[in-house]
Amino acid sequence: MNDSNKLFDQISKELTQPGQLFETREYTNQDGYLNIEYANFPDNLKKYFDVGAMHGDKEFLVFEDERYTYDQATKIAAKVGNALIENGIQKGDRVAICMQNNPEFMFAYMGIVGIGAVCVPLNSWWVPSEVIYGIEHSQAKLLIGDQKRLQGLESIQIPKIVTSYTPDDNFVNFREFIKDKSEEWSDIEISRDDNATIYYTSGSTGKPKGVLSSHRGILSSMFSWAFMSTVLNEREKRLGKDSTPLADSNSSILLCVPLFHATGSHVAFLLSVLVGRKVVMMKKWDAGEALKLINDEKISDITGVPTQSWELLNHPDKDKYDLSSLKTLGGGGGPRPAEHVKLLDENFKGRPGIGYGLTETNALGTLGSGDEYINHPSSAGRVVPPLTEIKIIDDDWNELPEGSIGEVAIKSQSNMKGYWRNEAATEECMNEEGWFKSGDLGKFDGPFLYILDRLKDMVIRGGENIACPEVEGAIYEHQDVLEASVFGIPDERLGEILCTSIYLKKGSKVSEEDIRKFLSDKLAAFKIPAVIDFSEKPLPKLASGKFDKPTLREVFQNK
Repeated sequence: MNDSNKLFDQISKELTQPGQLFETREYTNQDGYLNIEYANFPDNLKKYFDVGAMHGDKEFLVFEDERYTYDQATKIAAKVGNALIENGIQKGDRVAICMQNNPEFMFAYMGIVGIGAVCVPLNSWWVPSEVIYGIEHSQAKLLIGDQKRLQGLESIQIPKIVTSYTPDDNFVNFREFIKDKSEEWSDIEISRDDNATIYYTSGSTGKPKGVLSSHRGILSSMFSWAFMSTVLNEREKRLGKDSTPLADSNSSILLCVPLFHATGSHVAFLLSVLVGRKVVMMKKWDAGEALKLINDEKISDITGVPTQSWELLNHPDKDKYDLSSLKTLGGGGGPRPAEHVKLLDENFKGRPGIGYGLTETNALGTLGSGDEYINHPSSAGRVVPPLTEIKIIDDDWNELPEGSIGEVAIKSQSNMKGYWRNEAATEECMNEEGWFKSGDLGKFDGPFLYILDRLKDMVIRGGENIACPEVEGAIYEHQDVLEASVFGIPDERLGEILCTSIYLKKGSKVSEEDIRKFLSDKLAAFKIPAVIDFSEKPLPKLASGKFDKPTLREVFQNK
């Protein structure tokens, strides 16, 4: 072990000792297994937001021409919570959110979990049929959304709150909904292990699965990232290098990814509450607008999908703006090519970084930053201590020796409680000790984790997970389709793009446009294949009878 790794471990141990901010202690979980937890973190997210309120008049949220302090945001959130209670929402009830990024998303999230209800952020890119599935599967009792996302949901007979400022007789206006409500939180007992959120993620088969997390799970992620930042910062100081905290009260972050993803809600939004960071929110991604905001708001941090930092680097107007405030260019949702890492480091004052985690782990897993990431650009970084363990396993959960390739398994207090209303799927990927099978193929080289491939039939397009079987199922609904196989091929900008090879019934005449039009009301736009190819003969198959996707992928790449 080199001096840098030894120092990392030493500082980590120091910071978790009794009397320290990140002191840890043992506790026995509900299943009777011994674990460790932070001794000083809040019991629930409401108390966490109360910590945020202590930042007072410090600027918290900037969105277009709207600005909110920490104190203002906390008071609005309390009003949301009290309005929900007055409308019959009780502890444990599910409340869904479906909207583009805007302040009401944050206020609603805070208000929902602050009264012990369960927040269900739904993908705002979904078509109405997908949104209806999420509402019905989660058994949500109320929906808060923007006007566009609420269209087409007439069949759902639950109260709908609209964020739009324009009158609409079909919905209750958000501002009217919270008008004259108390700015003080209702006194509701919420424990660390109570349900907090359900995020939907594309599974390897069928419909999206609802990832159920506790207050403990979410808060453990927040404190672990703060811990990691403190360790890395202290190590740089002791090594005599310039140190840059991953997040602190003097920083500001550009929220440029959707809040319905853990990267947006956890890394950008929730972590900022702990450290008192300013959040500058974008409604949707636009590289030119992002450059302007970095310049105007003196943005220090960006955390998004790798595509976004690459687009900033290659934007024709990049040199027109002062980007000297940038300190970190974080990434998640997929790896960066090593060459991209080098170019980002050479062309920006801010240092590139990478994180690996899943919705099922509340985005917590590994982190690569600073020189470590520059020197190991293909890695996903090192495991975030002190609550997280990662090992490489075989099919029977046996740990493999260092350097071996196998499935990445993660154990952490941030892991989900399980999949909502899907015990079979939970048992398939979690064992009784709390280990979670990621579905990713990886290996360790020293302290650094390398993600090599996916075991799941999944494509990650610009940070968005797409389950190939779900898309195949939608294509098969077309009466002229006999065979269909969906897979991904590499793409420099998006990481991967979705492709499909289709074998039609004899005599059928179907075009690419016909297929796209057919899928348009069945799948969100990002799930519709970018490349559609019609095969003149049956698709190649393996001995198992499954489609030979490696061969199909190779054919597409060589076209």
